[in-house]
Amino acid sequence: MARHGFATRALRGGLTAAVIAAATGAWMSAANSPRPDGQQKATIVRLTDLGLEQTSQDPVRIIVYATGPARVGVGNADPVPLTDTLRLSSLPAITADVSEANVHVRLLTPGRLRVGGDVSGGRAIHFTATGRHIVVLKGGVGAETITDP
Repeated sequence: MARHGFATRALRGGLTAAVIAAATGAWMSAANSPRPDGQQKATIVRLTDLGLEQTSQDPVRIIVYATGPARVGVGNADPVPLTDTLRLSSLPAITADVSEANVHVRLLTPGRLRVGGDVSGGRAIHFTATGRHIVVLKGGVGAETITDP
């Protein structure tokens, strides 16, 4: 009587697939796992491609705030915890840690903002956005524009 060994081959194939799935899962989760010092890898966005279209002669008023814990640096400054809304009279380079929260950049005077920048430690590499209210998304996945009523 000939024996085909179907059950043995199916078991080996299943075990091989399980080992590959486990190894892949461990590799994928290593990118988001805490570092040895207990901290998550930071997601840093550097907004350096900036533009401002003014439609009036009013002084420029821009606010920068976050929806949760975030660090922000203006100009060449290193990011520090953002504990209150930043009020700016120009559009300098902005460095933001968006590991845990969205960061909003909003123009309060008539006109439009254009921002673009590089992302390190996030899913995106580079992004641009144009509008009056721009949200740099948590995790470095890009930006979206909010249309104010």
